[in-house]
Amino acid sequence: MKILVCSDSHNMINPVKNAVEALQPDLILHLGDHDYDTMVFADVFPHIPLRVVRGNCDYDSGHPVVADFVVEGKRIIMTHGHHYNVKQGLALLISMGQDAQADLLLFGHTHRAHYEQIGAMHVCNPGSARESCALVEILDGEIVCRHIMF
Repeated sequence: MKILVCSDSHNMINPVKNAVEALQPDLILHLGDHDYDTMVFADVFPHIPLRVVRGNCDYDSGHPVVADFVVEGKRIIMTHGHHYNVKQGLALLISMGQDAQADLLLFGHTHRAHYEQIGAMHVCNPGSARESCALVEILDGEIVCRHIMF
Protein backbone atom coordinates (compact mmCIF):
# COMPACT_ATOMS: atom_id res chain seq x y z
CA MET A 1 0.00 0.00 0.00
CA LYS A 2 1.44 3.37 -1.05
CA ILE A 3 0.07 6.50 0.60
CA LEU A 4 0.95 10.00 -0.57
CA VAL A 5 0.70 12.51 2.28
CA CYS A 6 0.63 16.25 1.63
CA SER A 7 -0.18 19.35 3.63
CA ASP A 8 -0.36 23.11 3.34
CA SER A 9 -0.83 23.19 -0.43
CA HIS A 10 -2.05 26.81 -0.32
CA ASN A 11 -3.24 26.66 -3.94
CA MET A 12 0.06 25.16 -5.19
CA ILE A 13 -1.40 21.99 -6.67
CA ASN A 14 1.10 21.17 -9.42
CA PRO A 15 3.81 19.69 -7.17
CA VAL A 16 1.27 17.31 -5.63
CA LYS A 17 -0.23 16.43 -9.01
CA ASN A 18 3.26 15.65 -10.31
CA ALA A 19 4.01 13.50 -7.26
CA VAL A 20 0.77 11.54 -7.71
CA GLU A 21 1.55 10.95 -11.38
CA ALA A 22 5.11 9.82 -10.60
CA LEU A 23 4.41 7.69 -7.52
CA GLN A 24 0.96 6.26 -8.37
CA PRO A 25 -0.22 5.97 -4.75
CA ASP A 26 -3.14 3.83 -3.61
CA LEU A 27 -4.38 6.60 -1.29
CA ILE A 28 -3.89 10.37 -0.98
CA LEU A 29 -4.05 12.13 2.39
CA HIS A 30 -4.25 15.94 2.62
CA LEU A 31 -3.56 17.39 6.06
CA GLY A 32 -5.26 20.72 5.54
CA ASP A 33 -4.74 24.31 4.57
CA HIS A 34 -6.47 24.96 1.33
CA ASP A 35 -8.42 21.75 1.49
CA TYR A 36 -10.39 23.02 -1.50
CA ASP A 37 -7.28 22.12 -3.52
CA THR A 38 -8.33 18.54 -2.93
CA MET A 39 -11.31 19.06 -5.23
CA VAL A 40 -8.80 19.33 -8.07
CA PHE A 41 -7.04 16.16 -6.92
CA ALA A 42 -10.38 14.34 -6.77
CA ASP A 43 -11.25 15.50 -10.31
CA VAL A 44 -7.85 14.68 -11.82
CA PHE A 45 -7.39 11.37 -9.95
CA PRO A 46 -10.92 10.04 -9.38
CA HIS A 47 -9.63 6.46 -9.14
CA ILE A 48 -7.45 7.21 -6.08
CA PRO A 49 -9.22 7.46 -2.70
CA LEU A 50 -8.65 10.77 -0.92
CA ARG A 51 -8.98 11.67 2.77
CA VAL A 52 -8.84 15.25 4.01
CA VAL A 53 -8.71 17.07 7.34
CA ARG A 54 -9.30 20.76 7.96
CA GLY A 55 -6.43 23.17 8.56
CA ASN A 56 -6.40 26.57 10.24
CA CYS A 57 -6.96 28.29 6.86
CA ASP A 58 -9.97 26.11 5.98
CA TYR A 59 -12.60 28.27 7.61
CA ASP A 60 -15.78 26.89 6.07
CA SER A 61 -14.56 23.35 5.55
CA GLY A 62 -16.83 20.44 6.25
CA HIS A 63 -13.82 18.20 6.83
CA PRO A 64 -12.98 16.96 10.33
CA VAL A 65 -10.11 18.34 12.43
CA VAL A 66 -8.89 14.79 13.11
CA ALA A 67 -9.40 11.59 11.13
CA ASP A 68 -8.72 8.19 12.66
CA PHE A 69 -8.90 5.09 10.45
CA VAL A 70 -7.23 1.75 9.77
CA VAL A 71 -5.35 0.79 6.61
CA GLU A 72 -3.70 -2.62 6.20
CA GLY A 73 -4.19 -3.24 9.91
CA LYS A 74 -2.41 0.00 10.93
CA ARG A 75 -4.20 2.77 12.84
CA ILE A 76 -3.59 6.11 11.13
CA ILE A 77 -4.42 9.43 12.74
CA MET A 78 -4.20 12.56 10.64
CA THR A 79 -4.65 16.17 11.72
CA HIS A 80 -3.40 19.56 10.60
CA GLY A 81 -1.85 20.13 14.01
CA HIS A 82 -2.94 23.66 14.92
CA HIS A 83 -5.29 22.31 17.61
CA TYR A 84 -2.26 20.60 19.16
CA ASN A 85 0.01 23.67 19.09
CA VAL A 86 2.61 21.86 16.96
CA LYS A 87 4.48 25.10 16.26
CA GLN A 88 5.34 25.22 19.98
CA GLY A 89 6.26 21.52 20.23
CA LEU A 90 4.93 18.04 19.61
CA ALA A 91 4.24 16.86 23.18
CA LEU A 92 0.45 17.37 23.05
CA LEU A 93 0.17 15.77 19.61
CA ILE A 94 2.34 12.79 20.55
CA SER A 95 0.36 12.26 23.76
CA MET A 96 -2.87 12.18 21.75
CA GLY A 97 -1.36 9.68 19.30
CA GLN A 98 -0.10 7.44 22.08
CA ASP A 99 -3.45 7.55 23.88
CA ALA A 100 -5.16 6.52 20.64
CA GLN A 101 -2.57 3.78 20.02
CA ALA A 102 -1.72 5.18 16.60
CA ASP A 103 0.71 3.32 14.41
CA LEU A 104 1.09 6.38 12.16
CA LEU A 105 0.50 9.94 13.35
CA LEU A 106 0.41 12.57 10.59
CA PHE A 107 0.38 16.35 11.00
CA GLY A 108 1.13 19.52 9.03
CA HIS A 109 0.91 23.23 9.88
CA THR A 110 4.63 23.89 10.49
CA HIS A 111 5.58 23.71 6.77
CA ARG A 112 8.65 21.69 7.86
CA ALA A 113 9.23 18.07 6.91
CA HIS A 114 9.64 15.92 10.01
CA TYR A 115 9.87 12.22 10.81
CA GLU A 116 10.57 10.31 13.97
CA GLN A 117 9.61 7.01 15.49
CA ILE A 118 8.50 6.97 19.11
CA GLY A 119 8.22 3.39 20.26
CA ALA A 120 6.07 1.70 17.65
CA MET A 121 4.43 4.98 16.53
CA HIS A 122 5.67 6.72 13.38
CA VAL A 123 5.23 10.52 13.47
CA CYS A 124 5.42 12.35 10.16
CA ASN A 125 4.91 15.85 8.81
CA PRO A 126 5.19 15.93 5.01
CA GLY A 127 6.21 19.60 5.04
CA SER A 128 4.68 22.24 2.79
CA ALA A 129 3.30 20.88 -0.49
CA ARG A 130 5.26 23.66 -2.20
CA GLU A 131 8.49 21.87 -1.25
CA SER A 132 7.79 18.28 -0.21
CA CYS A 133 5.36 15.50 0.52
CA ALA A 134 5.71 12.14 2.24
CA LEU A 135 5.38 8.67 0.83
CA VAL A 136 4.23 6.13 3.38
CA GLU A 137 4.37 2.49 2.43
CA ILE A 138 2.86 -0.32 4.42
CA LEU A 139 4.67 -3.47 3.37
CA ASP A 140 4.22 -6.83 5.09
CA GLY A 141 2.86 -5.11 8.19
CA GLU A 142 5.73 -2.60 8.39
CA ILE A 143 5.44 1.17 7.96
CA VAL A 144 8.13 2.95 5.95
CA CYS A 145 8.05 6.76 5.67
CA ARG A 146 10.19 8.93 3.43
CA HIS A 147 10.04 12.50 2.27
CA ILE A 148 9.91 13.41 -1.40
CA MET A 149 11.47 16.80 -2.05
CA PHE A 150 10.29 18.85 -5.04
